[in-house]
Amino acid sequence: MNSKLLLLLFLALPVLPARCSSAPPRSVHLELVRVDALVSTNLTEHELLRSAVQRSLDRPGSIGRPGVDTGGRKAATAEAPLLPGGGEYLVKLGIGTPQHFFSAAIDTASDLVWMQCQPCASCYRQLDPVFNPKLSSSFAVVPCSSDTCDQLDEHRCRDEGDETACQYTYKYSGNAATKGTLAMDKLAIGSDVFHGVVFGCSDSSVGGPPPQASGLVGLGRGPFSLVTQLSVRRFMYCLPPPMSKSAGKLVLGADADALRNASDRVAVTMSSNPRYPSYYHLNLDGLAVGDKTPRRLNRNATSPATVGGRADAHGMIVDIASTITFLEASLYDELANDLEEDIRLPRGTASRLGLDLCFILPEGVGMDRVYVPSVSLSFDGRWLELERDRLFVEDRAGRMMCLMIGKTTGVSILGNFQQQNMQVLYNLRRGKITFAKTSCEYVP
Repeated sequence: MNSKLLLLLFLALPVLPARCSSAPPRSVHLELVRVDALVSTNLTEHELLRSAVQRSLDRPGSIGRPGVDTGGRKAATAEAPLLPGGGEYLVKLGIGTPQHFFSAAIDTASDLVWMQCQPCASCYRQLDPVFNPKLSSSFAVVPCSSDTCDQLDEHRCRDEGDETACQYTYKYSGNAATKGTLAMDKLAIGSDVFHGVVFGCSDSSVGGPPPQASGLVGLGRGPFSLVTQLSVRRFMYCLPPPMSKSAGKLVLGADADALRNASDRVAVTMSSNPRYPSYYHLNLDGLAVGDKTPRRLNRNATSPATVGGRADAHGMIVDIASTITFLEASLYDELANDLEEDIRLPRGTASRLGLDLCFILPEGVGMDRVYVPSVSLSFDGRWLELERDRLFVEDRAGRMMCLMIGKTTGVSILGNFQQQNMQVLYNLRRGKITFAKTSCEYVP
């Protein structure tokens, strides 16, 4: 049978699981490298943290409503859905035949796997060489007439020789988008090679990830995400503290498991959000500061995932690509008031990190020597406690400490700073996310 006919028959179905070239692996293990570790830099730890915070402030994607602090910098105010401007953790992958190696940002809040391709009409600057699909003998475009193409929210057809290619536009909030040709090729993940992985070969990107990333690997819940294409039923990551020299780890498949003997292990059931079906969405129904009486949050009784046709303000999505956490405005204000009442230190201003809530430390006294209450988040009655090191960082040469939580006009976001030193397990078959506290600083 003609090979092109085989390809058309294959693509007449929705996105199919990618096929491994050898026996299917039990699991895939990958190293997670912080984005700033790929460039030689003389930046201080404080400057690196500031860069990560600023990328996070770009990420939630305000539609024209960014906050501005007194110094003219962006303040922690934004609106979901997310922009691709974050991307704090990178994985090394290979595409095509022969393999073209590249670094890509992983993203739990989007689906599409995409990378910049030649010829690039309007692309952001990247450090890796741009992939040339003409040099890959295993590269193939996805036909526009296929059901695979129809699953895209926005696409059109373009003649490419004997074929009509599927041209996509994948939009984020604001003006951010990536455009190009939907394609298939071999994808090397660690020592395993998967055939027929569908990805976006982008020739135009606005508001993309940092230059250290050649594209994004979506790990969301939709049909084009890598976990869906590999038929992964569970995956797990473990992130070291932001300034650690250790890499994190990502495990896709059966080996992904949270510590069973962890003393602090919280399993939360995921909810569905019809507006953002790709997100890993949790019902946030309580907030507690220290020993104060927990605040119970009300949700729309008839539709727990939506309020007034928009994303539930008391929902929260889990996002590995944002450094800081964002809380819906009214929740953030309540949290700030409770922290100010408990900490009893003067409020600080003009954070060099761009954070909103800061406290002035006594002269010569570090953050570790002042009282900081824990903050606990309740997800359908299961409480996740966040201690000092997952809440505050020192700023202005140790003269202030600032809260690594910002304010948003949309759905709340659990960022990676709050997920540090945790095994975060996504059990897609059971619909649960488990947070198990442990050290993630691995010795090579």
